Amino acid sequence: MRTNSNGGNEKNSNQSSDKLLQIMEALAKERLPVRLQDLSAQVNMSQSTVLRYLNALQSSNYVYQEESTSRYALTWKICGLSEHLNSNLGLRSITAPYITELVNKLNLGVCLVIEQDHDCVYLDCVDASPSFQHTFQRIGKRAPMHATGSGKLLLSQKTPSQLSDYLVLRGLPKFTDYTITSQDDFLAELKKVRESKMGMDNQECELGLICVSMPLYTYSGSIIAGLSVFGDSDKMTQERIHSEIAPLLRAATNEISLHLGYEEA
Repeated sequence: MRTNSNGGNEKNSNQSSDKLLQIMEALAKERLPVRLQDLSAQVNMSQSTVLRYLNALQSSNYVYQEESTSRYALTWKICGLSEHLNSNLGLRSITAPYITELVNKLNLGVCLVIEQDHDCVYLDCVDASPSFQHTFQRIGKRAPMHATGSGKLLLSQKTPSQLSDYLVLRGLPKFTDYTITSQDDFLAELKKVRESKMGMDNQECELGLICVSMPLYTYSGSIIAGLSVFGDSDKMTQERIHSEIAPLLRAATNEISLHLGYEEA
């Protein structure tokens, strides 16, 4: 009696797909990265089987493994499979623990900033002190892109045509004596931002406030947001920025970008 080998292969393929989807759905339900043994128990599969699928997902950058805990979580590359995911809410959730950690380590404020309608918009913001009164650093508030560190980062990835459109639409209005208002000087500033992958606001938006921002990359390699450390000018000296603030901020943004599915070339 002849057996249908194609039918057997199809059945095995379907079973593999079911297992893969089970694992991805289990990871999607977790608010925090999960241990291999816990995930194995959730999906009722052996650890070796789960690990095989996790390795496949990790090689495709759909799953991220924390170095410090060896726990697993989905990356933001999964967002590319759906146009209906509320990416901003997901971004806040991913960055929240890093923002808290930076605030605690540096005793400075930290903000998560995106672009919306040619302005910077603060998605999240944690002040080091409840008494901090700078006006722009508030969730949902808007700030000018040309006078903020994160705004410069987001503008730095635009094409010459897009930059030209922005300058026509928004211009380079002056907010303080430190604001860059010359187009040539501003384009030179963006060149520095591209090279250093760091945006600086040296009292350009508000007197007494200095901000350092670094980019968050998605799986596509584009900058989706800036993560900024800000504080009074006496606490944000150049020496401290380069020796302490920048290394900690760079480490945080690199790790967040991995969560978002970014693979550095």
